[in-house]
Amino acid sequence: MYQSDVYSKPSYEPLPPQETLPTMYELPSEYPEEPGLPDEFHLLQPELLRSTFCPHSYPKDNVFIGSELNLYYDSKHTQWYKRP
Repeated sequence: MYQSDVYSKPSYEPLPPQETLPTMYELPSEYPEEPGLPDEFHLLQPELLRSTFCPHSYPKDNVFIGSELNLYYDSKHTQWYKRP
């Protein structure tokens, strides 16, 4: 065994994002009839973000903080969205 073999890092390829990250269909839903807990802090989150998020590299009027937003994953299917 050579000395360089002892300190070499394991060589493996990371899995592709399609295999490791959830799709929009696997994310929790906000429909009340589906299982899961309701998001009782949904309307408080933007206010908390507004009072604590202060990036120094952006002017305050260039930072958008909102609520009731929909995330669209596919521009061809505008009815397929999730709310954060």
